[in-house]
Amino acid sequence: MKSITLFMIMCSSMTGQCLEPHKLTTFDNHYNCMLRGYDEAKNKIEEIGRAEVDKHGIFIKFVCYGEKQVKKELGT
Repeated sequence: MKSITLFMIMCSSMTGQCLEPHKLTTFDNHYNCMLRGYDEAKNKIEEIGRAEVDKHGIFIKFVCYGEKQVKKELGT
């Protein structure tokens, strides 16, 4: 049963604001979710590119929530 969900959150250090969390995928365990989170964050930064990352101070946060945490934290 897959019960851990990976959410990615893109933020700007220039504005101090973040976009709404984006649900990516689910996992059977926290370990695999965390490893994927680091990979996805790196891929997204590379996709956005150096110029935009530098211009906007973009950084990526991610979190792995269990099913109960998702409902509590995100109100879903």
